[in-house]
Amino acid sequence: MASIVLSDCMQIPMRTPAYPAFGLTLVVNHACNLRCSYCYTGDKFHAAMSPEMGRQAIRRAFASVFEGGVLQVGFFGGEPLIEAPSIGEWMKFARREAGAQGKRVRFNLTTNGTLVESEAGAVLMDSGVDLAISCDGTAGRHDKHRRDIHGGGSYARVEHTVRTLVRAGRVFTVVMVVRPDTLDELTCGLAHLRELGVTRFTLSLDVWTPWGAGDLGRLARVVDDAAGLWSNWLPAVSIDWFDTRIAVMAGLSAAGLDTRCGFGEGEIAVAPSGRLYPCERLVGDDRPGHPLQLAALAEEETDFLGINSPCAGSGGACAAGAGCRCSNYIRTGSTANGDDLLRALDKAVHHSLERLISASQSLNEGMPHE
Repeated sequence: MASIVLSDCMQIPMRTPAYPAFGLTLVVNHACNLRCSYCYTGDKFHAAMSPEMGRQAIRRAFASVFEGGVLQVGFFGGEPLIEAPSIGEWMKFARREAGAQGKRVRFNLTTNGTLVESEAGAVLMDSGVDLAISCDGTAGRHDKHRRDIHGGGSYARVEHTVRTLVRAGRVFTVVMVVRPDTLDELTCGLAHLRELGVTRFTLSLDVWTPWGAGDLGRLARVVDDAAGLWSNWLPAVSIDWFDTRIAVMAGLSAAGLDTRCGFGEGEIAVAPSGRLYPCERLVGDDRPGHPLQLAALAEEETDFLGINSPCAGSGGACAAGAGCRCSNYIRTGSTANGDDLLRALDKAVHHSLERLISASQSLNEGMPHE
């Protein structure tokens, strides 16, 4: 990995006013019951966030939101539902604080979908949680990488969870990892999950793995095929790559999109140690000295307003593809610059949508008018 380009991220000392919305992600444990081969969150070991650490982070985050604003609290891991009892208590605490302060709170959680009993099941079914289930599509595609600690596949348990959520009418998103070795099966995976009743998809490009020049050509073709499915499934189905870009192409402001990503500007990730990061994807196994680790601890001070982003003033909220500063950093060591992979995805999504729009316009022009 290239060394970080320090000129991209000048440390600008400034005091930020309170935010109308703030994103707090609690990395609640490094432990996980799976051993996914492409996992980027580092070694799997038990190091749970303490109840008080979580409460203090929530207090500070609320203090960073002005009255009437909203705090979005995310739970991440490892597998966060290993800490389901603590998550339940933190949600109760955050809801009490929101009511007392005249503010709002939302929650989001990404889980591997294999833990459904007791407190974990209660969190899964809480309608106040924006829920994301990791599932890579068909059994073969999913189990190729998402195996348990004994080497067994996890697909059967995840499908059971998905079917249970669909039957219950629970709104949720499926996160599908997009990699070179399973790329050609992406549309089959989307179609399979759609048959199970899934209506919301996040496609997560694996930016940690090497992609060859030939893979980029395949990526463009697969993006085009996925865009065709998305178009045929509208308006019932959401796929983030296309929803986000079509909103931008339609002239909607990035601020109007449903995103909490600010890379340290209005967003903080807290590791179990209390160390702070601009994005949860950078926490890993939380070894000291990460170049983008923020110079503060969760238990310090009363809010998060005095913490300088590693890229203060470098732009607005992140969007899919080449606009994501975290993905840029992972690929190139520079938060400002992406690489051929990120540019290829950005270009493929844009061109696929342009083709769909052009085809739709041609069809409308060819229809008789009354």
